[in-house]
Amino acid sequence: MVRIKHRYILFDILYPSTTTSPAPAQSSSSPQPPAYVLFSRPSPSHISAQLLISAIRSSIQSVFGDHGLSVTQPSLRIVYFSPGTSTVILRVPRAHYSLVWASLTFMDTLPGPQRGAAPPVRCVARVVRVSGTIRKSEEEVLRRARRDIVRAKLEGRQDEDGDVVLEGLLDQNNGKRPVQLASLRAQEEEEGVIDFDYEQDMEDSSD
Repeated sequence: MVRIKHRYILFDILYPSTTTSPAPAQSSSSPQPPAYVLFSRPSPSHISAQLLISAIRSSIQSVFGDHGLSVTQPSLRIVYFSPGTSTVILRVPRAHYSLVWASLTFMDTLPGPQRGAAPPVRCVARVVRVSGTIRKSEEEVLRRARRDIVRAKLEGRQDEDGDVVLEGLLDQNNGKRPVQLASLRAQEEEEGVIDFDYEQDMEDSSD
């Protein structure tokens, strides 16, 4: 019996354009939030896992035709979707994960609240990580959530004040600066997004 092997694609849904523009009085008096806050805002209320998987399938069929849809359809499933953070973990077949990744890159709209009646919602699917196990994807979701919290707390502060806040989140010993501070920042600056689980890959290679 052959075990079906999967990959898990963790991606964010970004919304580059706002649905409503602020009033002139509000825009002049209150400061504008950072760009990353605007892009990473929660998904509209009508966006669901069923709607997302339907849009992903349509994108796969549009880019790679019926063949691309047929080879990915059996294993394609959304295992995690957070409307608040617009974060998705998508299970895909291991042999065709790059095909699904490419289709996500070409997906630039989602259906509106009422299909055909409302304009589509413009979006960008940003792939964050490709993992061999769902545990690795979940760990990355938590790590990025902590990073965003720190990022929001540090907004408008000096560097030294930011180090104190970050130190408090990383270590309970407030009297000394842990080495983890530099290592975490170096880790967050890594550009790679593929993180296959070593044990999983060794098991796959032995099959």
